[in-house]
Amino acid sequence: MKSVTISKILGLTMLSATMGLTACQNMPMGSQNHSKMTQQNLTDGQVIKVVSTANNGEIIQANVALPKLQSPQVRNYAQMMINEHSMNEQKGQALAKRLGVVPQVSMTSNDLQKDSNTIVNQLNQSMAPADRAYMMSQVAVHRKVLASIDQQLLPSASNAELKAMLQQTRNAVAVHLQMAEQLLSTVR
Repeated sequence: MKSVTISKILGLTMLSATMGLTACQNMPMGSQNHSKMTQQNLTDGQVIKVVSTANNGEIIQANVALPKLQSPQVRNYAQMMINEHSMNEQKGQALAKRLGVVPQVSMTSNDLQKDSNTIVNQLNQSMAPADRAYMMSQVAVHRKVLASIDQQLLPSASNAELKAMLQQTRNAVAVHLQMAEQLLSTVR
């Protein structure tokens, strides 16, 4: 019995450390990542795709994490991610359709997709409870998306309606980040 408990603890610790390291490596804090983000001007189609990639990544990550989450607060947060990012995705797709903008892949959307795939794979591989690992990933992802909106998406968007949607999205992402940081400080 003790070996199972120790094994679970070690597994969770390794998952948390790996996700934390991955999140730090993927954060746009270094000057190299920062310059890439600000140098690449995106079309409105690429901006829509980045927002869609972020929304869908959050939905998938939350769905994978939910069965492994134990804290009611973290479970509520994951469900909120599913609900709010699903609504934002629907709004973004409706706006793109109304404007006649076709979503287009960019380096930014590809980077976000890779980050999401890494998080999903790590959550899938762990048999341990995932509360801390999930919240660590949420802090990292929301920081990255917030920086992307501020430094790249808002400056690149040319359509006024798209800019307004991005500002609303930015406000929601900032709230999500604040909540994730607060939850992370309480999860062991």
